[in-house]
Amino acid sequence: MPDRSQEWFEVQRHRGQVHVARQSGNWPRLQAGQVLMKMLACGICGADTRAVTGNKLTSGDPDRYITLGHEGVGVVVAVDNGVTGLKPGDYAVVLPHICPGSAHKVDVRCSALQVDPVCIGSGHTLHMGWDINGCFTDFMVVPATNLARVAPEYLRLATKLAPGLKGALFALVEPMSCTLSAYEIMEMQVRKLYQRDLMPGRALVIGSGPIGILHGLVLLKRGFEVWFTDTLTKRAALAQWCVGNRSHVLDTKQGHAGFDLAMVTASSAEAIRMGEALVRDGGIVYLFAGLNAAERAAMDPGSVFFYEQLHRTARSILTTTRLFQGDKLVLYQGHSGYFERLAQEAIATVTTNAAELDRAITGIIPGWPSSRIISRLPGGIDWITEDNSPAILSVLNGTDLRNRHCKLLVLANDQSRKLHLFSAV
Repeated sequence: MPDRSQEWFEVQRHRGQVHVARQSGNWPRLQAGQVLMKMLACGICGADTRAVTGNKLTSGDPDRYITLGHEGVGVVVAVDNGVTGLKPGDYAVVLPHICPGSAHKVDVRCSALQVDPVCIGSGHTLHMGWDINGCFTDFMVVPATNLARVAPEYLRLATKLAPGLKGALFALVEPMSCTLSAYEIMEMQVRKLYQRDLMPGRALVIGSGPIGILHGLVLLKRGFEVWFTDTLTKRAALAQWCVGNRSHVLDTKQGHAGFDLAMVTASSAEAIRMGEALVRDGGIVYLFAGLNAAERAAMDPGSVFFYEQLHRTARSILTTTRLFQGDKLVLYQGHSGYFERLAQEAIATVTTNAAELDRAITGIIPGWPSSRIISRLPGGIDWITEDNSPAILSVLNGTDLRNRHCKLLVLANDQSRKLHLFSAV
């Protein structure tokens, strides 16, 4: 454990302001069921930036110092005597929602034994990084029930396929869990409504950021023909490259209507309406991303339901709605969060797609106080803040680097010296 001679850093938010705090001293004694983690890497999620800039509504006490971040992987340093299945030296992924059916129950109305999108969307969980302390730190105390162990064989394979990142790649497990959960929900609802499995077809991913790329990989695995689109054409082309040029980039001038599935990963009503326009009669519009705060009251073209409410409740609505021309049947679905039981599948999926995800991680911040983002794109140039302030603060405060980067990781404890980050991708 860290002692009083050792210091560490964490990214805190207090009264709407974010800063990198230097810490030192002893960690508290581990309580029942807790684990001390030395964080290896943490992903910066678009939701983190939206929460800091006010484009995403979150709970939590604004007067309390909260450590941000919810996409983390680390190494176990110490475990409480009652913890089983984890030992010092194990790699583990942090699952950021506190389970309501455990000893950490936070809402007696929720009967879920494990975290699922319904209890998350209903506000029955506490979210690390917003409500309680999260992953943007060098060291973290976390309930063992919120850790998913990465088996050594997955670590070895990821190291082989993505030698520049190795175990840091598993910071993508939490967003992959959320991604896989969308298809779990689709499967359940399609079977219920149509008494058949979800069949592959033509899929349009609207929003070509990191989550869009994860959806592209899952859709390709499921046999879909995948198209990317984005308000920034360069990002759609980058997503196509990241998935190994096995997809297409939508030409908005030509339209290419008739998609079986429109997966909306952009946080705007305009993106949803694009999906409505381009999905075929009888197709699915999936609301994966929550709307920005200013658009949360947006409704469908027929003013029947709120988009945000549909996204939050993990429910489905089958409706004939008047769009731009005529009527068509659309199955609307959406969710927030993940099924906890899919964590190991997410670890396996990240591992098998390690080479593609290695390309998607285009920038590394080498330590919380670092003012630099190390570019991992071929021919890319490192980015440094103008005032030498921590780069993560610039990103969280809304500095738009979308023309320059896709997924950004922060290496806790500056692990860049141990990884081959300066080699060609």
